[in-house]
This record gives sequence, C-alpha cells and structure tokens, in this order.
Amino acid sequence: MTTSLGAGLEPVRDADAEALVRAVTGSGAPTLSRRGVAGARAYIEDSVVGGVPGPEVHSVEDRGIDAEGRSIPVRVYRPVAEEGLPLVVYFHGGGFVVGSVAASDAFARRLAVAGTCVVVSVDYRLAPEHPFPAGIEDAEAALGWAAEHAAELGGDPARLVALGDSAGATLATVATRRLVEAGRPLVRRQVLAYPGVAGQRAAGGAFGDEWPLTEEESRWFTDQYLPDESLREHVDAAPLNADVTGMPATTLLLGGCDPLCAEGLEYATRLVNAGVQVDLHLYAGQIHGFLTFPDTVLPRSREALGVVTTAVRHA
Repeated sequence: MTTSLGAGLEPVRDADAEALVRAVTGSGAPTLSRRGVAGARAYIEDSVVGGVPGPEVHSVEDRGIDAEGRSIPVRVYRPVAEEGLPLVVYFHGGGFVVGSVAASDAFARRLAVAGTCVVVSVDYRLAPEHPFPAGIEDAEAALGWAAEHAAELGGDPARLVALGDSAGATLATVATRRLVEAGRPLVRRQVLAYPGVAGQRAAGGAFGDEWPLTEEESRWFTDQYLPDESLREHVDAAPLNADVTGMPATTLLLGGCDPLCAEGLEYATRLVNAGVQVDLHLYAGQIHGFLTFPDTVLPRSREALGVVTTAVRHA
C-alpha cells in the first residue's frame, strides 16, 4: 500500500474547512434530516455544492440504460473528440437519499476536463422509494453498460474506472465486487472518496455531532436506505464484511476530520490483506465531502482532484 498523509494528523479542521463549517452551522439552516426527503432533495438541487459552474466540454449527452425493464438515466461527458480515453463511471454521494446527475454536473465537468476522460454520471435510484439494494443494482448495470458501449462513448473498455464519493463510493465498490464475484472483472481501478463501509456507523466519535455528517444525519440516511435492520450487516450494505479477494487496484481518499475516516482506513487494510494494490491518501483537516467542493470553497479539493485524475490516467 502506498500512502500519502497530510501534515499534522491530529483531528483539527484546517482554516478553510473550519470557516465553511462555521458558516453553515451559523446560518441556522435546518439539517437535511429535519427537512424531510423532499425538502432535503430540493435543498441539494438548489445549492449545487457552492453554485460554481463547471468548465465547457466537447459534448454532453443524456442517455438511458435499459436494465431489466427499467431505464437508468446517465449523463455522458466527453472533454475532447478523441477516442480511446479512460472511461469513468461516476456515482454521486448523498446518503443514498439525495443528489442527482444535475447536482453533480459541475464536478463531472471538472473531472472530465482535468482527467481527459469520458465521464458517465449515473442517476441511480434513491431511497426511501427504492431502498437497498436498488442503488447497487443500478450501479452494477451502469458499469456493465459502460464497458459494453465504451467505444461509442469515446472510451477504452480496458481503462474502466469506478468512481464514487460517500454513498456513491459505497455503491462503486460493492458493484465492482459483485462483478468480480460474477466472473466479470470489468473495472480496472476503483477510486473511492470517503466511502461508508460499515453498514451503520456507531454512535459518537470525532466530529459526529457537526456538519456535514452528524450522527443524526447518518442514522437518518441509514433508516431510509436500510429500513430492514437485519440487512445492515449484509456484505453489500457493509463492504467491510465482504471477501475482497480479486478486487482491482484501489485509490482511496479520506478526510482526517470525517466521521467515516476510521472505517475507511479499516477498509484499506482489508483490501491490502487480500492482496489488492491500494493507494491511500489521507487529507488532514478535511471534512466529509471535501472532494466535490469547488476549490474556491475548499482549496485542497484541487489537490484531491489531481489525485483522482492521476489514478484515472494510469488506469
């Protein structure tokens, strides 16, 4: 395992992250869980993580994946007209409850341009209307579709990357493992930003009572996605419980001030013990969700995006 550690690993937010947390918490705005599902979704769509638009790309196309009688919406970004580019299937975060292709547009554009890669952003089904394992089924179908249609998308099927942040990272790694178990090792590399891998995070812990991922929010997301408590230790809900033998090379990004940091480190160890190549990047002072914030809000997101795009280019 190769490891990149930020300076000063004590759990203290850096100045930019601290300013953001204080601005949000000081506004008095209700948390997502207290807005309810519809209100939380509307808030995310309206705010679009800072409202900074993404760069222009060569083309953007909305398509649908036919998967067992349902259609999975995807948005395909091509940064240039070239063929044979790395192909990234991206799963947005949002606790399996909120978020969308539209809300992720700016980040998908930044990723496509910075990585010179085709990006397939997936509008997977959300809970509570579609609880576990609906999102996983959509993620697995999207990866298979991208591999099959890579050439027409301008991508190289041999350079397929599964990328996700937060809940999206959980979907990415579970879908990748399910494909491996099915004898379809389509994914060349998985890039996971602060995934939730323990099913349900235990109460307490550092930063568990502060935005952006409080204990209350975490439990609310879990209750929507996994209403059947008997399923919360299932390997597809808690990847830490899975056999990860045969998984592809993995790039893992974690924030030192993220309540999910500890389980992310544990997952890295589990992968390494299974013989998986892991590149671990631990960002001291960073909060949950830091990768997808524009660098005008959290400057270290630029560095993190560089790590992601380097991993993509070497897929």
